[in-house]
Amino acid sequence: MIKESTILDLARESCGDDKVFPVTVEVRQGNHILVLLDGDAGVKIEDCKRVSRFIESQLDRETEDFELEVSSFGVGTPLVLPRQYINNIGRNASVTMKDQTTIAGTIVAADENTFTLAVKIPPKKKEIKNQEIAYADCLKTQITVSFK
Repeated sequence: MIKESTILDLARESCGDDKVFPVTVEVRQGNHILVLLDGDAGVKIEDCKRVSRFIESQLDRETEDFELEVSSFGVGTPLVLPRQYINNIGRNASVTMKDQTTIAGTIVAADENTFTLAVKIPPKKKEIKNQEIAYADCLKTQITVSFK
């Protein structure tokens, strides 16, 4: 079976110092490989093609058959890397903590260990409190999209 660490290394190598980076790599049953990319300025189809072709060129189908899917990180997909939090400063997010509580607010700051969420305080939600959250305390963070 193909190892996720091998695919992640290949994806990182193909991205180089580019503004595009691998977020997650999964190798599922039957060697179905899924690579999700994100980027500081988004991900273009050309980026996915470049990464896909590079990974494919480094693997030997004669030794181990595989199916490869490289795509961009979607809107409904939870944030994974600190770099994604930094890229999403100013956007609304819903955070599920490890204790299953949920916090909604705007990401106003982020670094390698924590991010800060500006949370509106009930009942009138006019007062805003900044809440610093450690990534280690967070189960998942999703960007919320408003269609107002």
